[in-house]
Amino acid sequence: MSNSTLNAKKQDKSVPPHQGFSLGNVLVNYFILVMFVLFPVFVNLTINEIFPFIHFDRGYYGIRHQKYSLFMIIAAITVVAEILLLLTEGGQKIRKKYNLTDRKSIIDKLSFTDWSALAFLLTAAISTIFSSYKEMALFGEITVGNNTHGRNNGLLLFLVYVLVYFAVSRAYRFREHIFAAFAVTSSFVCLIAVLNTFYIDPLNMFELFKEDEKVFNDFLTTIGNKNMFATYLCIALPSAFTMSVCTKKLACRIIYLVTIALCTAAMIVCDSDSAVLGTAAFLIALLVAYSRDFSKLKKYFLGLTVMLAAAKVMSFIVTASGGNHKDLSAIPCKIMQSGSTYIALAFAALVTLALFILDLKKPGILLPKAVPVVIISLVAAAVVSVLGAIIYFSAVDTKTDLGSLERVLRFNNAWGTHRGVMWIDSMKIFGDNSIFEKLFGSGPESFYFKFQPYFPDLYEFGDGSTDAAHNEYIQYLINLGILGLASYLAFTGGALTRAIKAVKNNPVALVYCAVVISYMAQAFVNIALPIGTPLFIIFVAMCENAARQNEFENNARMAA
Repeated sequence: MSNSTLNAKKQDKSVPPHQGFSLGNVLVNYFILVMFVLFPVFVNLTINEIFPFIHFDRGYYGIRHQKYSLFMIIAAITVVAEILLLLTEGGQKIRKKYNLTDRKSIIDKLSFTDWSALAFLLTAAISTIFSSYKEMALFGEITVGNNTHGRNNGLLLFLVYVLVYFAVSRAYRFREHIFAAFAVTSSFVCLIAVLNTFYIDPLNMFELFKEDEKVFNDFLTTIGNKNMFATYLCIALPSAFTMSVCTKKLACRIIYLVTIALCTAAMIVCDSDSAVLGTAAFLIALLVAYSRDFSKLKKYFLGLTVMLAAAKVMSFIVTASGGNHKDLSAIPCKIMQSGSTYIALAFAALVTLALFILDLKKPGILLPKAVPVVIISLVAAAVVSVLGAIIYFSAVDTKTDLGSLERVLRFNNAWGTHRGVMWIDSMKIFGDNSIFEKLFGSGPESFYFKFQPYFPDLYEFGDGSTDAAHNEYIQYLINLGILGLASYLAFTGGALTRAIKAVKNNPVALVYCAVVISYMAQAFVNIALPIGTPLFIIFVAMCENAARQNEFENNARMAA
């Protein structure tokens, strides 16, 4: 093989850095594969002698507990297997290779993200120890009388999250078939959601809930509540979208584009505004990242064209159904129905075609460095304008009729399907907390008990109680205090920042970044649950993994 060929291979940045593939890497990769393929579709089922033997007729009965148990079991198996492997002779070779032969060397290798993850776990442990609701704080759920409170987000789950983070951040190795499998699974999940919207139930999941209107209307596919499905979409869609740009394989790109189309259709029928927030965040981030490179930008606009086309196809299907579908009233539906979407679709298609032609005639074109700066400036100006409008209509002009924009531009108790009242009352709770509770919170999953005095404020909106602030950051602030929230943001933000620095040498790192950005954006109006959050933690760990691999490669080059 010639030297020029070898140099070309060395300079090929279409794949991430590679550090070998051992048994430890195999274990973690299979864990991720199971989480990407089995976890999203796993639901409560029954087995009997009647063909086809396996039935989903228990549907959503305990769906959160089922997914929680599955995650805890496979995570525990993976972590224990990795620990046992490290104690073997092979593990000793690994420790020697990475200079992890004593406690000091291990501590020296810990990154900012690692310390933040440990700080988050320590804060949660202190919060649990001093909590007035210790059982709730430890297990994330408690039964009082005939009622169960909590969402399983206890110290035990946080411990597993941190263990999974350390396992994946160290032992994961990129393999595209894992993401292709995730895309196929996501396509299936989204297709079922679309069918459910038109009262087609191929998995027979609604059998037990025919008389329960709320479950029948608010639950979709194998994920559950529509807000939780929105969280899942903010993981599946950015993953497929970014991989459609990164992949060099035509068959994989087709799979990702199909997934993009089905995720877009599912976002519309999901009828949750949080999905729009997460999608907008990652699309803007990717536009900035790809704005200078025509070879990447053309694939970005191809993905965008597919999204807009899928939205318009859904509008035709909804119209053809003659109203025989679940209620669709959120922002995604309005985008689907808008005539402006045709203009956006035509624009995206023309830009895609032009970029493909230009890149074919003059490959390797790079736009000036000022282009991403201009995009960031425009986005910042738009965000400031929207925030300014919200402040103005909330504090100055509180009388003008804003029509359908009322719930977006005027912050009050009714804002965002009455998330406003939850946030406002949560700030009152925080203000009344002791110094210790301000720092460490009242314990994981204690929000229900802290919010009890404010339940009457929910009555006018048809709610009798709540165990979530419907904002992950406020939830952490109340449950884990300032230190808990700060360490969580340092953990997730630190991994994201480190991965962004690695993108230049590892384009696939942008896939992990896109998912983290999307999830963290939708988290402003959504809830952390062991349905979507475990997948998010995996991508946070992948961000750290990309950063560590990048550092490893840089050190190896310097040593050479």
